Amino acid sequence: MTNGTDLNNIFDNNLDERMAQAIHEDRKRRTQRDRRRRKKAARRKVALAIFALAAAFCLCVGLAKILHSDVFDDEKEFQEFADDAFAAQSVCPETDTDQREYHFSEGTSYAVMRGDWINGDTKSLLDEKIDDIIKKQTKGKDAAMALLIDAAAYEYENGTISTVVHYTTYNPDGRHMKIADAQVQTNLFDKATGKGVDSLQVLNVNYKTKAQEYAEKYFSKTYNKKQRSEDWERFVTSDDTNFNKFVITKDEIAFFFDDGTVLKEGEGTPAMGVPLRIIGSTIRPAVLERYIDKNKPMVALTYDDGPYSKTEGKIVDALAKNGCVATFFYLGNRVKDDHKSAVKAVKIGCELGNHSWNHPVMSQLETKEIISQISKTNAVIYKYCGVEPVVARAPYGEYNDKVLKRTGMAQIMWSLDTEDWKTRDADATVKAIKNTKNLDGKIVLMHSIYDSTAEATETILPWLKENGYQTVTVSELIKYRTGKPPQPGKVYKKVK
Repeated sequence: MTNGTDLNNIFDNNLDERMAQAIHEDRKRRTQRDRRRRKKAARRKVALAIFALAAAFCLCVGLAKILHSDVFDDEKEFQEFADDAFAAQSVCPETDTDQREYHFSEGTSYAVMRGDWINGDTKSLLDEKIDDIIKKQTKGKDAAMALLIDAAAYEYENGTISTVVHYTTYNPDGRHMKIADAQVQTNLFDKATGKGVDSLQVLNVNYKTKAQEYAEKYFSKTYNKKQRSEDWERFVTSDDTNFNKFVITKDEIAFFFDDGTVLKEGEGTPAMGVPLRIIGSTIRPAVLERYIDKNKPMVALTYDDGPYSKTEGKIVDALAKNGCVATFFYLGNRVKDDHKSAVKAVKIGCELGNHSWNHPVMSQLETKEIISQISKTNAVIYKYCGVEPVVARAPYGEYNDKVLKRTGMAQIMWSLDTEDWKTRDADATVKAIKNTKNLDGKIVLMHSIYDSTAEATETILPWLKENGYQTVTVSELIKYRTGKPPQPGKVYKKVK
């Protein structure tokens, strides 16, 4: 039995132990708290040190920017300025070589960066353009302090040589050089002849439609609102004035835009490269030799229901012999097994259009059937002939609003029906054309599946040339007379 004294001793001992434990726990907490405080203090010191270093760095960078000057005083400084400017402002697609020359002067200093060079006449012509720019930009009271010229030449497999000369002038503005002016010049040449050629001798007229589709997205995503000009969209439409400056490389068609057009003035001269997988179908298989005078009478001969090489081959041969072209509206179900004449037609500059898959009355079809008739035919023409149609003609001329909307292509009707399909007589077909007083701007309907039409064509072509008419494709007629390529959903019967 435990007496009272023993109980008191036990109680006191327990109390002492609890107090000791409490003191120990309190010391432990204070130690941990002190350790945390020291860590926080250390982190604050590190953060302050980092902040101080960052502030010092920013201050140094800021001072360096303020004190830095790219206004050059000697040849070495000019070369450094030119190299930096070329890196920032060059718009020419990359080439395998990069040759540079520098000319320092107390007046206007200039530098030229050349990409790949083609030997012969092309190099000489381009050198002449560079020399002309140097002479104009380095003399006179308005001469700039610096002139940088970026130039290159490219050769494409169809025989086109395209060149670009991009030049920028700079003047000092405080401690920095500021762009005073920027311009781009491009030229196209036929490698075989060395002669300059027009864009439509190298590309089909629908190239601007594809370029517009790409450009609208490209400039919206690549440049912000502050960089783009207020009316930038009008410089990327398919109008006659746009997309005329370009070069063709092995990978893309690079389009160039003047300063102050798609971008605000002073933003420079942007370039937009459209991959060939998107726009390559618009490149002609060979450079066209013929030249179109938009001020002279022109007529568009069109042939339906092909391809049928037995008779159409004679038509194409006659076109080639007379330096003429036409537009052929094809049925998709005939292209796979009989496209020999079609391929040759493309090579001489003719246009291929869509005439449905199997000649139904399109206005009586459901939406899905209309889309199928058009898409299947476009696909097979592209597969076997290498071009993508941009114009269509509904069989029998039967169309309605649904057909116009669902085909997504321009509908080409006619202003002169020779009725070759009814008479099957060459003389009657020739007479139908010759008896028309004014063929200028007219679209003539014939069919490439009749021997009589092939025979009539052999007579018609030289007669048209003798009477001052130029034969053009439907798309060319529309482009030269309206300033725009054929517009999807629009109907064309006669173009004046």
